[in-house]
Amino acid sequence: MSVMSTENLDKKLTDLLIVVEKSLHITILFIVLYLCVSEIYKMYEIKTISVASVMLLFIYLELIQMIQIYFSSGKIPVRYPLYISMFSIARIISFDSITGSDALYYSGAILMVGLALLALAGRRYIRELKPS
Repeated sequence: MSVMSTENLDKKLTDLLIVVEKSLHITILFIVLYLCVSEIYKMYEIKTISVASVMLLFIYLELIQMIQIYFSSGKIPVRYPLYISMFSIARIISFDSITGSDALYYSGAILMVGLALLALAGRRYIRELKPS
């Protein structure tokens, strides 16, 4: 009897966590859409399109795609957050006032993220080479 009730409790908790997770993803989606519209409105208002704004829109697009992939497959590929972090760091290097040593540290961070992406691609390639 207790095994049955434990399984039932596990199922209810799992269902609850799924609802919470999807609700948070939807909330994040609305926040990103708001930020995207806000950035486009800012460009319209000052009548200038900057590379920094375009890069920021690209980051927002990557976040939206990541959420879309989550809803279609139920998973978030590890590479998407890595892409987003690379572009975010590149944006900092390009448009923030940073010292030379900070630029070097940020460049090292981009290199490490790039190597992680390369390792992920290599892992997938090696998996495809293995005989079934």
